[in-house]
Amino acid sequence: MIASVLLAERRPYPKIALLVLLACLLTGCSTPHQANGLMGGYSDYMVAPDEAIVTFSGNGYTSAMQVIQMTARRCAEVTLQHGYRYFVGTAASDASSNYSFTTPGYASTYGHGSAVGYGNFASGNFSSNTIITPSQTYNIHKAALTVAIKMSNDEKSLEPYGMVISGVKVRPRDAGFLIQSLPKS
Repeated sequence: MIASVLLAERRPYPKIALLVLLACLLTGCSTPHQANGLMGGYSDYMVAPDEAIVTFSGNGYTSAMQVIQMTARRCAEVTLQHGYRYFVGTAASDASSNYSFTTPGYASTYGHGSAVGYGNFASGNFSSNTIITPSQTYNIHKAALTVAIKMSNDEKSLEPYGMVISGVKVRPRDAGFLIQSLPKS
């Protein structure tokens, strides 16, 4: 037990270095527009020849607005891939998640001393310094959105299917125009 405590106290820097390296690699890395993977992304599947479910999941660096835009872009891509020009959202669901992690705290003590002896007399001094690094908790929010869409080449035929958001019925969107209007990442 004591040996493991001593080893843990002697090895905090490699763990911290690993966390710093990981943070440097991920800093500023919002989710790219890609199939779902380690950094997030989209997934979709067809539920009928003219209906699909599209989900876009961000990572901890992707804002909710970026997730909304990338979900809309993916809905437009799915629409065009299946030979349709227009789509409308028929239902939406917030698929966001929250999690946290805590880094361990530790304490390190460094000291030095000296002694002088002459005959039967000896004197000495010792000084030490303890550095305490408390644990830290990080909270991560991963925005995600799932949207059900209905697709058609006739814009008017989609109007009855639009979902209502804040009292306003969603209108069909032109997929080609939307792809040109929204950023890819």
